[in-house]
Amino acid sequence: MSQNTNIEEEKTKSSSSEKIKGNDVDENLSEKRWTNDRLMITTLLSASIITFLIYTVPDWVFIEIPTRDIIYNLLSLIGLENSHNVQLSLIPTLNPSSFIPSDLMGGEFPFLEATANTPGIQIEYLRFNPIKRGDYWIVKACTGMQAGGLLLAIIMVTEAPWKNKILASSTFFVALFIGNTLRIAFHLWCVTVLVTDFGMDPEPAFYWAHDVSSKVIGFFGTIFFALIIEKMGVGAIDTFADWLDWIYYRINSAISVFSK
Repeated sequence: MSQNTNIEEEKTKSSSSEKIKGNDVDENLSEKRWTNDRLMITTLLSASIITFLIYTVPDWVFIEIPTRDIIYNLLSLIGLENSHNVQLSLIPTLNPSSFIPSDLMGGEFPFLEATANTPGIQIEYLRFNPIKRGDYWIVKACTGMQAGGLLLAIIMVTEAPWKNKILASSTFFVALFIGNTLRIAFHLWCVTVLVTDFGMDPEPAFYWAHDVSSKVIGFFGTIFFALIIEKMGVGAIDTFADWLDWIYYRINSAISVFSK
C-alpha cells in the first residue's frame, strides 16, 4: 500500500516536471525575437528598402572623386610609375572619346553606374610596342556602398540607442572609405604587375586582380565591418541572425504542417 502510493507520487512529480519543462520551452520560445512574424517582416522589409535607397538614389560621385585622387597619390607614392615603367594620369569625366565599356553605364536611373562626372585613372604600360593602355573607372560599385548600404540599413533597424547608431554609422562609413580605397589601390597595383611582369593583357589582368579577388576581400571585409558595428554597441549581427532563425523557423513549421 505504501509502496504503491510512493510510485504514484513519483509518477505525478515526473508528469508535473515534464509539464513545467514544456511550459518553460514554450515561454522561452515566445520570448525569441525571431518568432515575432510582424517584427521580422517589418525589419527585413525596412532594411531592404533602405539598402535600395542608399545605393541607388545618390550618385556617390562625392565619394568616387576623393577615392580616385587618393588611389592616384598612393600609387605615385609607392613609385609604381618608375618601378614598372608605366604612366598614370587622371581621367576627370566621361566624354565621347573615352573608352569606357558600355556595360559600365548600367542602364537608366536608378541603376546607373557611370555618369558624366565619373572619375577614373588611366595607366599606360610604356614597355610595350605598341603601348598598352587601361582605363579604370571609379564607378558607384567601387565605393563599396552595395555592402555599405546593407550594413547601414541593418544599423537603422536594429534596436539600440540612437547615439550608438550614429556612432556606429559614422565609424563604419569612415572605415569603409579607408578600407575600400586601399582595396582598389591594391587591385590596380596587381593589374600593373600582371601586365608588366607576366605579360597579360590589361583586360584579363583586371579580371583576375579585381573581379576575382574582390569577392574574397569583400566577404572578409563585410565580416570585419560588422564586428566594428558590434563594438559600437549595435547588435547588427544579432539582427541578421534573427532573420535567418525566423526563415528557418517558418520553413520548418511549414514542413511540419504538410508532413502531418
